[in-house]
Amino acid sequence: MPRTENRAVGTTGSRLVGESGGLASWLTDRRVHRMSPWVLLLLSFLVLFLPWVLVPSRGTSPEIFGVIRVLWRLNLWYCHVVHRLHSSAPAPLPARGAAILIANHTCGIDHMLLQAASRRLLGFMIAKEFYDFWVCRPFCRMIGCIPVRRDGRDLAALRAALRALEEGRVVPIFPEGKILPTSGRELGEGKSGVAFIALHARVPVVPAYIRGTPETKNVWKALITPSRARIVFGAPIDLSEFPPDLPIDRPTLAAVTERLMDAIRDLRLTSLGSDDERGGRAVSVSSAEAHRDPRRLECGPVEIPGDLSAHLGA
Repeated sequence: MPRTENRAVGTTGSRLVGESGGLASWLTDRRVHRMSPWVLLLLSFLVLFLPWVLVPSRGTSPEIFGVIRVLWRLNLWYCHVVHRLHSSAPAPLPARGAAILIANHTCGIDHMLLQAASRRLLGFMIAKEFYDFWVCRPFCRMIGCIPVRRDGRDLAALRAALRALEEGRVVPIFPEGKILPTSGRELGEGKSGVAFIALHARVPVVPAYIRGTPETKNVWKALITPSRARIVFGAPIDLSEFPPDLPIDRPTLAAVTERLMDAIRDLRLTSLGSDDERGGRAVSVSSAEAHRDPRRLECGPVEIPGDLSAHLGA
């Protein structure tokens, strides 16, 4: 037995010597010496770049790392350079745990703008035809988007959104359910789907208002059209008056939907008011929004001249 072990050791040692000799001859090859500066440059780049990719940056969520972090940085650069994005502050989303982010829908790049202003990864509910498009599908799967049919009867999408919230993710939703390409000047009616999700999930609901975006429904045109996009975020919406044991019927869904849309309308007034104060102009709002704003109710009813009333649809 000892002789057998010695032979094995000798064989292993000869292999190591052979391998080390081969490695030494490879390292002394002139061609390797010629490429060594490029190899060293590549290794240096990887040493510096990989930690930046793999380790989440300070202030961002651990969800944003690796390839997602590279895409997040590219999207941030795109939104600030092409659309000159300005945000009142980063989205006030919880550092960890589930949340719903709601916003008005102005064009096809709203989701990119919201992601650029958020430190959490946003898995949007998007139209199924865009989700299934071969260019978009890998990215949608990577960030956890939820495909939705446009007929408004997609129960599978509602279940997927609730599962995402149970997993502690952030689910952004556009309550209007469609693009209104007026660059935020008008707001549509809210759909009850977001109220249904909010009442079932019982997670923070953060409102946002978007304006200054390209006035088009075409996604590709919105991507290449420069703009001055603005986003204003609000505090989480208080839904405590709708307790968990309250029946989720149509009146309840309508009341919650109105509460959510009121939060977006208030942010619209705040955003327009801040710009008008800097420009020295008066804020122009519709009569419906004026009555919804508590500050204007204290001042009594708003009188609108007849011709202007007809123009505003009051």
